Amino acid sequence: MRYSKELLIGITTLATSICLIGGYNFLKGKNIFSVKREYHAFYEHVHGLEVGQPVTVNGYKIGQVTEIKFDASFGGPLLVGFTISKPLNFPVDTKFEIYDMDIMGAKGLQLVPGHSKTMAITGDTLLGDIKISLTEQVTKQFVPIKEGTEKLMNSVDSTLKSVTILSEKVINLIEINQRSISRAAQNIDSLSSAFISQKDDFKSILSNVAVLSEDLALSNFSEAISQVNQTMHSINLVFNDVHSGSGSLSKIISNDELYFEMKSSVLQLELLLEDLRNHPKRYVHFSLFGKNESPIDSTNLK
Repeated sequence: MRYSKELLIGITTLATSICLIGGYNFLKGKNIFSVKREYHAFYEHVHGLEVGQPVTVNGYKIGQVTEIKFDASFGGPLLVGFTISKPLNFPVDTKFEIYDMDIMGAKGLQLVPGHSKTMAITGDTLLGDIKISLTEQVTKQFVPIKEGTEKLMNSVDSTLKSVTILSEKVINLIEINQRSISRAAQNIDSLSSAFISQKDDFKSILSNVAVLSEDLALSNFSEAISQVNQTMHSINLVFNDVHSGSGSLSKIISNDELYFEMKSSVLQLELLLEDLRNHPKRYVHFSLFGKNESPIDSTNLK
C-alpha cells in the first residue's frame, strides 16, 4: 500500500509539532503525559525564583514552577504558578515557601502543611511565604559585628587624629623651646663636667666617710651605753629614797616640822632687824657722857 506524498508530509509535520510542543512544555516543567494539578500563590518578592524550579516537601520533589507573572488586579504582586504531579493531598491553608536550595542561592518552593480539614483542589490560590535565606541569616549575624567594627574604626580614627594633633603640638612646643632645651642640655653637660672634674674630691669624701664608719664600728659603744644605764639606775635609786622618805634630803623635803621651825626663825630674824632699825642705840653703845641705854627687853622681840 502506497501513501501519497502529501500524507507523509502531514504526518511528519504533526509529529514534529507534537515533539516541539512536548519539548517546550518539558523545559517549562510541564509533562503532558502525566496527570497534574495546577495551583497559584502570591508573593511580594520572589528573590530569584525561576520557572522550572522544583516544588518539594521534606526535600522530595513533587512538582515544578510553571509561570511567574505580575497580577495587576491585585495591586502588582507576583503570581507564581506551579504544578503538583504526585498524588498528594494537602489542606487549603498549606504554605508554599520560597527557600534556598543550596549555598549558591538557587531558589525553590517547599510545601509546609497546614491544619485545616478542607483539602485544596486544582486551581486554588494558596498562601505564599518566604523562608529566610542562608545569606540573610549570615547577614543578620554579621550586622552587629559590622556596626561594632564601624564604631571601632571611628574610635580608632578619632584616636589617630588626637595622636596626630598631639604630635603636632609637641613638635611646635619643641621648636618654640628649642633654645631652652639647648641651654638645659649645655647646663647638664657643664654639670657632668664639674662632677667629672671633682671626681677625686668625691672619692676623698667617700674614703673619709668609710674611715669614720670604721672608727664608729670599732669604738666601744656598748660600754658607754652600759655606763649611762648604771648612772640612770643610780639616779632612780636616789629618787626612790626621796619618795619613800629615807635619807636627809627626803626628810628636808617631806618633814613639815623643820619647815615650821625655819619659818619661826626667819620671823624672829625679821623682828630683830626691824627693832635694830627702830632702836639702834639699844645695840650700839656710843655716848659722849657715858650714859647707858636701858637694857633690851627681850620680851618685845617675841
